[in-house]
Parts: sequence; C-alpha cells; structure tokens
Amino acid sequence: MKKTMLVLSLLATTATTSAHASPITLTGDEIDAAMIRTVDSGYGLGRINGYGLDSPFVVQDGNSDEKQYSSLFKLNVDGGGFSVKFLYSAGWQEGVVLRLSDLDFAPTGSFLSSLAIDTNLVGYTLSVGPDSIDIGLGETHFTNNTYFDGTFNVSSPESVSAVPEPASISLIALGLVGVIAMRKRSRYTNKSMCNSYQFDNN
Repeated sequence: MKKTMLVLSLLATTATTSAHASPITLTGDEIDAAMIRTVDSGYGLGRINGYGLDSPFVVQDGNSDEKQYSSLFKLNVDGGGFSVKFLYSAGWQEGVVLRLSDLDFAPTGSFLSSLAIDTNLVGYTLSVGPDSIDIGLGETHFTNNTYFDGTFNVSSPESVSAVPEPASISLIALGLVGVIAMRKRSRYTNKSMCNSYQFDNN
C-alpha cells in the first residue's frame, strides 16, 4: 500500500512538472498577407491583386522577407511579430482590410491568443483569431510617419499542460497523505514489536 501511494504521488508530480518551455515562433512558416475588400465600392470584393501582396511567403527574421504594397506601405513579419511602415500621405476606402492568415506557430498546436499593438494610426479596427489577424484600414488616413507594430501573444500546448489540473492536485495530496499515514503506522508497529520482545524476555 505504501509503495502504491508513493508511486501515485510521483506520477502525479511528474505529470505536472514534466512540461518545459520551447521557443514559440512563426519563423519558417508559410503565411499569407493580403489586402482585402469587404465592401464593394465599385471594384468588387475579395483580394486586391497586382500591388505586391499577391501570394503566400515564408517568414524569416530580419528584412529578407519584407513585402511592399504598391507605394503605400512596407510589411515585415518576424517570428514574434510584424511591422507596417507607411510611406506617404493617403487614405483608405471603406471596407479595406490588411489580413495576415495561416499563422501556424511552432511548436505544433500553438495558437495566437492576442496581439499587443504599438501604433499611431487612428481609427483602425482589429480582429484576432487563432491563426489570423484582420486590421481594418477603411476610412483611415496615414502619412510617412505612420506605423503599426504588432507583437504576437501565443498560447502553446506546453503552457496549458504546465498548469496542474484539480485531479492531479488531489492525487498528489492523496499520495502524500498515504505516505505519512504509512510512516506513522510503520513506527507504531516497530514500537509494538520492540515492547513485545522486551516483555517476552522479562
């Protein structure tokens, strides 16, 4: 019984402490970046092609994967975030969206939980999904001093499993109680045997 309780305790402890941190990154993943029309203003709906964000690309840290959309802005995506640098003064029509999608973070099973924003762009909207980001640019205005930087906040399977579940906590407690109880019982038994031996020899 003592060995069983001890084994259960060790198993529960191992289950809650075996998770270790792994780097979470988008580097090496093929993502898509596109300008999308969500409101038909006479040009139709969907992806806007022919200006520089026409197809998926592989994320690399640094500027080697930097993309430029027409003469309006540059987009650079890294493993931990992205930046948009606007190039001159202009504005967007209603319903225009910059969409980053197919964001498959490593390790497998990690997902985008939120986005930390640093920007001086006024009037934008933001929608964040587990593997996509929509930045609503409709009816916003920008200059060559306007920027939009985002830092990925990602949840991973390891960070979720590292939190002990209630059942695991109960199992640990049960194991510890069992070990303590068996120790007390063992001491009592040894003491009784010692007393019995002394009695038999008097």
